[in-house]
Amino acid sequence: MDAGMGCGGLGQPPEAEAAMKPGTICWVYLEPVSPPEMGKTRPAIIVSNSDQNLFLQSVVVVPLSPQPGEIWPLRLRLEAPRGKASFAVLPGVRQVSKALTHELGGLARPGDMDRLAEALFCYLND
Repeated sequence: MDAGMGCGGLGQPPEAEAAMKPGTICWVYLEPVSPPEMGKTRPAIIVSNSDQNLFLQSVVVVPLSPQPGEIWPLRLRLEAPRGKASFAVLPGVRQVSKALTHELGGLARPGDMDRLAEALFCYLND
């Protein structure tokens, strides 16, 4: 994938860089992977904070899947911008280069982001 394709990669307009904030849904190239990691190009939700997103060349994302079944705190149902339900797959959380992101797809609802933050806290802490 071309390094210039990312919405925050080198040569991108400043508005694309500014759009990379928590709750932004975008397509992310998630290869290479090792099972059980989720691969291919898929939608993901940005969870890293705006300050780091502005200064770093990477963001932290949680991949989204259409596969149903909420399993707290591992899989969390989110309402995507076009009214389509997706499931945030928290074990897939990872840092990715902004060059691997493209096609911003809107923002998650604030209530969904609150639930996602709580699920991430539960998943990442003892």
